Amino acid sequence: MDQKFAQEIQYACQEILNRHYSIQVSQRLAEEDPWWIKKISKIEQNCALFSEGNYGQISWDRDFGAKTKYKSTGA
Repeated sequence: MDQKFAQEIQYACQEILNRHYSIQVSQRLAEEDPWWIKKISKIEQNCALFSEGNYGQISWDRDFGAKTKYKSTGA
């Protein structure tokens, strides 16, 4: 991934988050953030770290299930 692409992803994430929160404010909603807000925020954060050259600080949450030892059979 190059710097420009990472920056474009970061900007897209910011736009998504800004849109979500502006809707929340305009509708006076105080609900808990949906699950995908955390993911968008993490992508934005990782793109910023990449752009700054802080590659060692980039991390991803494996919250989609436990990693198994089983391999796909391709079936």
